[in-house]
Amino acid sequence: MIEAELKQIERSTYRAVADSGLWDVFIAAVVSMLAFGPLLSVHLGDFWSAAAFVPVFAVILLVIQIVKVRVIEPRIGAVEFSEPRRKRMAALPVVMLVVNVVALVLGIVVVTSTKVPEGPIVAFGLSMVILVGFTLASFLLQVPRVFFYGLLLAVAPLFGEALFLRGYASHHGYPIVFGVSAVVILVSGAVRFIRFLPRSLAVNGRANTKRADD
Repeated sequence: MIEAELKQIERSTYRAVADSGLWDVFIAAVVSMLAFGPLLSVHLGDFWSAAAFVPVFAVILLVIQIVKVRVIEPRIGAVEFSEPRRKRMAALPVVMLVVNVVALVLGIVVVTSTKVPEGPIVAFGLSMVILVGFTLASFLLQVPRVFFYGLLLAVAPLFGEALFLRGYASHHGYPIVFGVSAVVILVSGAVRFIRFLPRSLAVNGRANTKRADD
């Protein structure tokens, strides 16, 4: 009975942390690179347009860490996740590395091939990589909304390419579709963070009550 209650507390705490919305903000920042990168590449080139976002990501990660230490941890308290959950979370970076390496290899093949129509093929390949990556991340983290973010972002390059081919957008439509996607994810993260604050206090209260009873 006690073990079941502890598992429920661990599950509730993990969901509270996972649903805080902070990583949604970071995902939105990464997606925004796909929106602004094509516009910057005209002047900076593909490499420097991507490198320009590195300090931006660093600042966002720093802010996330500060908020985690100053806001989340005081509300949630110290928690040790279960061994199966730690293994899934540890596997995530490895899985994402494999997905990105496969995406890089496919991208090199497309760019170096003169017989492949780059636009539609790149859009389809990017869509599949995003869908696979987010699906695996959702499974390992056990956060369903990550999968729905993947669906949203997987449709984006296909829709953007359709806009581009019809002359409605430049840069394969990426600034539009990924810009809108970034805003959607950012708003979702902000809403979740606002909702997280009172919910996290409730979770911490249940955990403290359980410790007192023990």
